[in-house]
Amino acid sequence: MIGTMRFIILMCIISFATYASAQPVTEQNASNKAMKYLDEGVQRAMMKYFDKALISFENAIKEEPNFVTAWQYLGDTHRNMKNDSMAAECYLKVIELDPAGDPFLYMKIAEAEGNMGRYEEALEHIVIFLENPSIKGDIRTKAIKQRKNFEFAKDAVAHPVDFNPQNMGEEVNSAFPEYFPSLSVDGSVLVMTRRIDDIISMGPGDQRPIENEDFYITYYQNGSWTPAESMGEPVNTKLNEGAQSISADGRYLFYTACDNLETGFGSCDLYYSIRIGKQWSAPENCGTIINTADWESQPSVSADGRELFFSSARPGTLGSYDLWMATINEKGYWNEPVNLGATINTPYSEQCPFIHPDGKTLYFSSEGHPGMGSADIFYSTRNENGEWSKPVNLGYPINTKNREISLSVSSDGKTAYFSSDRGKEKDDLDIFSFELPEAVRAEEVTWVKAIVTDARTRQPLRASVQLLNIGSGQTVATSYSDPQSGEFLVVLPRGNEYGLFVQKDGYLFYSENFQLQQDMPDAPYIINVELQPISTGEILTLKNIFFETASADLLPPSVPELTKVLDIMKKNPNMRIRINGHTDNVGTEADNLKLSENRANSVRNYLIEQGIDGTRITTKGFGESKPIDVNTTESGRANNRRTEIEILGL
Repeated sequence: MIGTMRFIILMCIISFATYASAQPVTEQNASNKAMKYLDEGVQRAMMKYFDKALISFENAIKEEPNFVTAWQYLGDTHRNMKNDSMAAECYLKVIELDPAGDPFLYMKIAEAEGNMGRYEEALEHIVIFLENPSIKGDIRTKAIKQRKNFEFAKDAVAHPVDFNPQNMGEEVNSAFPEYFPSLSVDGSVLVMTRRIDDIISMGPGDQRPIENEDFYITYYQNGSWTPAESMGEPVNTKLNEGAQSISADGRYLFYTACDNLETGFGSCDLYYSIRIGKQWSAPENCGTIINTADWESQPSVSADGRELFFSSARPGTLGSYDLWMATINEKGYWNEPVNLGATINTPYSEQCPFIHPDGKTLYFSSEGHPGMGSADIFYSTRNENGEWSKPVNLGYPINTKNREISLSVSSDGKTAYFSSDRGKEKDDLDIFSFELPEAVRAEEVTWVKAIVTDARTRQPLRASVQLLNIGSGQTVATSYSDPQSGEFLVVLPRGNEYGLFVQKDGYLFYSENFQLQQDMPDAPYIINVELQPISTGEILTLKNIFFETASADLLPPSVPELTKVLDIMKKNPNMRIRINGHTDNVGTEADNLKLSENRANSVRNYLIEQGIDGTRITTKGFGESKPIDVNTTESGRANNRRTEIEILGL
């Protein structure tokens, strides 16, 4: 406020000191020649001949140096030409000549100074504007928003964050603009939108140049990116495709396509394509639950594939564009999208959501939250109740007075990818990467990546994949392995213990256990899943059966795996099994033998209680006699403490 009062006093001194010698000239007392130049300038400006309009207004000022109207029109013309420094000087001259004149000049000066990054001066001028009691309604609301932006920007510039963006190189970027980078969770696949020059035929002899948006894909191999190639048909077409999101496993592509009269429902709709082996399927519209007659764009699919975030102007939107989220129901269909609410959305525009693989950190672009003046990138986190935290600006110079929109972040939360024209011609965008400040990083995740094959033939299999939170029993993710390659990838957020189940009719299921309650593993889990055909003699190790320490009492987290054993026995009513119990070597050999027998019997009793005929189940305890790992480490001992199902007959 001290700066504001100093400015007001200065203006008053200038006004008083120049009053006698600098009487303002208006249209009522200007010379005929000055008025002629003024009228000429107005006509030129209305026709958008701004360069010529400048000359006319400058000539009017030469005739009448204190011509208030000419100074204001000269400032407006510079403003239209984005000559912010000149516009501000002209408006200050108008205030000097006529301090009690148009109060909106202070707002215009503030806007120009904000565009130049002179936030302290801009803040002073917008405060003066707001002190005028005649400023009301939408104009006051807009000015208050600008004041908040200037307050934020002033502080942000004074406290910049570390920012060192690196161009991703010629393998990724080209002479054409590239933008909207999206990566698979393992960082091996990058898909981007590239705007290329093309030719479209409108008929015989009518070839027209156009700019066409297509998808390009590059792979990280042997420490570098492969040269980006067009994804080709059927995904790329003569229409524009863009603003895509590749799924965590790299097998689903959600994207935006506009003006598709054959399959679209609105101006822009969301579509998806599935990769089977190396081939992408024909795109499908996401349907009328997701798409409306309004604008839907910029999808981001969650790592578990069960949530789809996007920007839309559909009914119920709080501003021009809002962020929405749809979830998949038990039947595999999308539920009605819900607005992310007033914590995220504002009366202005929110776009370009990116939901991190941790499932709870959302990055997005907003024009409504306090920022550097245009669209800035923010992040928000979701708590266990599904509530979003107050958005946090990523800071300066990640955000600038220019428009920052699209960002994606690596699985470890450290590296961000975005598009920029820095170092190139305006609008000639390249993909850059940079290290995110720690304060705005998402949580690190890891993943399990596997190939599912028949244990005998070694041929790839399409099998269902289920990831459970062992503590809560809730399903974290479901998927299928690729029928041609057998591949699947499932993301594992930190902080929980997970059970993984892979199953297919006619085969014994496969299970794994991942403990991520505290430390993350040094590397992702890369495994081979060999499903065993159901046949006599096969042995299935149950990796998610849990007992009280030194006890045979089953713990509740064992239920999901036991349920899968029940399912197999019910589907194979003639199956007879033996439950084998094993321990590590801690304790006496006799005690371990007894414990292994008791634990095997506990599993048998549970199955009988659930309706399985007891004559189909025998048990045997082996104690510590058949280790499959060393007993010198905790992980080795854990592997040795196991329960097995051995098929005795069918």
